[in-house]
Amino acid sequence: MNNKGQALIEFVMIIPIFLFIALGMVDFGNILHQKYRLENDLDYIVDLYQENKQTDINNFIFKNKINVNYENSDEFVMIELSKKINITTPGLNLILKEPYYVTVERYIYE
Repeated sequence: MNNKGQALIEFVMIIPIFLFIALGMVDFGNILHQKYRLENDLDYIVDLYQENKQTDINNFIFKNKINVNYENSDEFVMIELSKKINITTPGLNLILKEPYYVTVERYIYE
């Protein structure tokens, strides 16, 4: 009996699953990292917004390729930031809908 051939077949069957899991972990790590960065960017933009520095906000958004959305109400302003993330794992882009957008928002009372 040749056990080397059997091990090779088992390895060939398992490697795609292992690669899918490893690349998926990298993609989810990237998503979490981008969300963390957007939270920090949102803090900065809220500070600029409260100081009425719209040109600085526009420059920062353009430089970092961030989408911003403002919604005004009687008592508050909602600032929402989103950024497009490309998913590299084959098949995961079908689950997460390519391109994937990370979004953070904050309400500011005026």
